[in-house]
Amino acid sequence: MSKLSNKLSLRHTAVLQQMGITPYVVPEKPAELCLVNVDDSALQHPLILDVLALLQLEPSQCKVAPEQATVKAKRYWQLKHDMPTRPTHLNTATLAELAEPAAKRRLWQRLQSWL
Repeated sequence: MSKLSNKLSLRHTAVLQQMGITPYVVPEKPAELCLVNVDDSALQHPLILDVLALLQLEPSQCKVAPEQATVKAKRYWQLKHDMPTRPTHLNTATLAELAEPAAKRRLWQRLQSWL
């Protein structure tokens, strides 16, 4: 094999199981940012792209999830509840609500304290 693979073939897995060996699985590296409560198309939204540029992130460094618990990430941006922000969690209104000037202003104010 020229490359090491994290996935074993079914045959290799069966042989290891017969020997009572549990194969080690390399944990997935956490994403830089997880956007919660949006779909994949949100990564192309102009406001999201502006925030990613501010955070010096590319869309490819981000993941999208319906719930926070489904993705490991260093930071989370919850686009559902306009609640206070925590060190690893940015909570804002929904993407549709962020089109309003007041909501957008709160987003940028929270980003200043989040950084």
